[in-house]
Amino acid sequence: MPSITRLTPADHRRVPWKNGGGVTTELAVEPAADGRFLWRVSIADVVEPGPFSAFPGYDRLIAVVEGEGMRLSVDGAAPVERRRLDPAFFFAGEAPVWCEPTAGPIRDVNLMLDRASATGALTLLAGSTGHRAGYRATGDVLLVHALTGMLAVTPERGEALAVPAGHSLLLRDTAALVETPAGAEGVCAEVHLL
Repeated sequence: MPSITRLTPADHRRVPWKNGGGVTTELAVEPAADGRFLWRVSIADVVEPGPFSAFPGYDRLIAVVEGEGMRLSVDGAAPVERRRLDPAFFFAGEAPVWCEPTAGPIRDVNLMLDRASATGALTLLAGSTGHRAGYRATGDVLLVHALTGMLAVTPERGEALAVPAGHSLLLRDTAALVETPAGAEGVCAEVHLL
């Protein structure tokens, strides 16, 4: 049965990185019975070069939402550069990763998925001058988070809901149209349970 939950900054949880190198802000997480989680959407600030924490058994999608960009070296491969609002970068959670901001601190958004239980996508949304961009999101679970400005989320059977900056909407068992007006930015995580 479809459900919609509004999440405010007061619902976010600050969690230390597993490797002790910083703190992440969990926007939403779905716990699993064994103490792991099925999926998690979080935002982290990266101020200096360093390794990522290892998450064996998880697939990860990461994208830069503030700052110039970052360079990622995954499992010894040649570095990959990701700039602000580039499409999300996919990698295995158990792979050793070295991250280096390219020009000062950055903020990134992460979607982590238990590989045995879920697949998903992480899409960045940015309104452009003169028109309202629309994105149709599907999945068993959707997490829409407004980074700046005001997003409008219309569930498949329902009225448009306003999502202000810093807030999120967690939708279950419904598709939705996410509209991003000019000057607004957001992120949409789509989770498909296996």
